[in-house]
Amino acid sequence: MLVVGPNSTCDVCLECYTNGVNIPHAISCGHVFCQRCIQHLVQHKCPLCRTRFSPQEVRKLHVDRDPNVKAILDVEPSQSAPSAPEADGEGQRLLNEITRIVKEGAKINEIRRVIDECRAYYKSQGDQYTPVRVSCLLLHNLAESQRKLSLQADELKGLRAECDDIRERFAEELEAAELKYDDLQKARQEERDAQMAKEKSLRDRYYDMNQSWLWLVPALH
Repeated sequence: MLVVGPNSTCDVCLECYTNGVNIPHAISCGHVFCQRCIQHLVQHKCPLCRTRFSPQEVRKLHVDRDPNVKAILDVEPSQSAPSAPEADGEGQRLLNEITRIVKEGAKINEIRRVIDECRAYYKSQGDQYTPVRVSCLLLHNLAESQRKLSLQADELKGLRAECDDIRERFAEELEAAELKYDDLQKARQEERDAQMAKEKSLRDRYYDMNQSWLWLVPALH
């Protein structure tokens, strides 16, 4: 038996499981959703991991609400969920729009427009849990993912700009350091040349004085 908290909710509609309308069901990948969410899936794919499943593999879970016992889900085989009701013309158009967006992609503004149209549609149907509402929730998750990706792209763009700025400043500092190094090398060479010239001058002077002294010594004798 699978033990869950007493306030477990469906990952699609976020409503608490009950033994009435929101009966929890497990599909082959192990994820659990309420019965009506599974009924209104456009395709037999898990809304979370996108794994395909067969309606015959759907298993009903009973929720134990005994106050003296933790909420327990007892897995039992169940009959396949009944097929979802057919959507009318407007509903089918919205489903086709959602399918196109999922397959081909779309800009965030277009996705939000379709989400608003879907919400207006299923509210006009008495807020019934139609395939359009389920698909709208999935499309909302897609829009949220795109929004996060856009924020990450903007953040990455900012980091790249910051890196380029650091690289540019580093190049400028490196160039300045190289110029300073060249100036120091030049000054050092000039100082070395000056020292060598001074040393040569002193040697020449010493040689001249030595020659004068050699001429002076015989004259003294």
